[in-house]
Amino acid sequence: MRPLGSRYIWLKLTLTVGSLLALLLLVQSVVTYYQVSRLLVSAELRRQAQQHVASLEREARRLGIRDPTELSQVLDDIRQDAAGAIAWVRIVDMAGHPLAQSGNSSGLPFGEQRLRRALDGFTAVSEIRQTGARKVLVTVLALRLARRPPVLAGPPDPDRGSVPRPVPRFVEMALYLDSASATFGRLRSNLAVSLSAAIGLLASMILLWLRFPHYVRGKQLERQTELARQVQTDLLPAGGTAIENLDFAAACVPAWQVGGDFYDVFSAGDARIAIVLGDVSGKGLPAAVVAGVLLGAVRASAWTAGSGEHEASSRRLSELLRTRTSLERFASLFWCYYESESQLLRYVNAGHLPPMLVRRNAGGEIDIERLAEGGPVLGLLQKADYRQGQAVVCPGDLLVLYSDGVVEAENRAGEQFDEGRILAAVRENSDRSSAEIRREILSRVHAFLDKEQAQDDLTLIVARIRR
Repeated sequence: MRPLGSRYIWLKLTLTVGSLLALLLLVQSVVTYYQVSRLLVSAELRRQAQQHVASLEREARRLGIRDPTELSQVLDDIRQDAAGAIAWVRIVDMAGHPLAQSGNSSGLPFGEQRLRRALDGFTAVSEIRQTGARKVLVTVLALRLARRPPVLAGPPDPDRGSVPRPVPRFVEMALYLDSASATFGRLRSNLAVSLSAAIGLLASMILLWLRFPHYVRGKQLERQTELARQVQTDLLPAGGTAIENLDFAAACVPAWQVGGDFYDVFSAGDARIAIVLGDVSGKGLPAAVVAGVLLGAVRASAWTAGSGEHEASSRRLSELLRTRTSLERFASLFWCYYESESQLLRYVNAGHLPPMLVRRNAGGEIDIERLAEGGPVLGLLQKADYRQGQAVVCPGDLLVLYSDGVVEAENRAGEQFDEGRILAAVRENSDRSSAEIRREILSRVHAFLDKEQAQDDLTLIVARIRR
């Protein structure tokens, strides 16, 4: 047998590609989510900080304030206008010392080198800090107020005349990260869905990889079951043929791939024709195995030699099932043989549904005789006793045998097909051939089921005695 990988190379390749795509989607979703959650949110908060600083500068010019220490009230107003968004705002010098402040700050002040970046490049310098249960983005921007000559950074530069250089001042503003969630809320929700889908897809691929050996094993068992069904079908005789002076038509439709129903029709010698129909309890492979054993035992037994051997063979079959199988494995069996010289049908009914012997009386009316003589089902009782029954069968008479799956076929309304419908089909088609009667009964069963699946095996034999 070829290795599993070589037999399912395309499936393995598909799983590999699917896993790579799932991993790629997961990485892309994580990166995109990080960009939205960090980069875009941070950019939005820096933009808001620039707007607040621009508003502070405009308000300072309007009030004519040149000294940063006089801006405390303005800072309070700005923080109050953006309630819930600004954790603190303060004005610091180049050394990081606060000159004016609103709100409680946390963390170390920015160093001189980073402050010069904000001063020289006119760009925002920021970092994320943890304040209690919430995170903030702290942004430092250069503060540009109207020049005030008395405030000097050092002695006048002789090369520049008497105009002094302004002392650098900075605004340190802390904005809560979650205050910008509303702006990107829908986008973040979509990214969360994509991230969840990527995780789900990757988890599905991993699960498929883990289940892949079981899937391969299941496919192997499915093929083996299909082969078992073919073997079981080959063991049964052809569904429509003639043996000596018997014209019969049969069908066996298992509910699953294989089933526990079986039948056999064969010439037993000495002008005797054997007809067998059995039903093993349960369905599927266990029932099919027991059915195969019984079918072989029936063929190997000399039960057609006479009534004594027939009854003894029935007891041996029952004891075989009782001692070699579990308690739930029992079987019903109707087996008979027809003697053309005496025109007698000798049978043993081991717990099976009584077949119908259909004949016309002297007045041309149809009579139905039930063949019920025999004993209990096989494999259930210890030392079970069986008796052979017999019936006179004339040329033209019809024998109809069926399993309980036919009469117990249940439609969507919970109604069973029952024997009344079989009897009606037989009465209406009694003059037709065995194959036509079999076809009519099965078509009525399938029409009765409509689209419902049969819950048990369907087995039917229609046999007519010919001259």
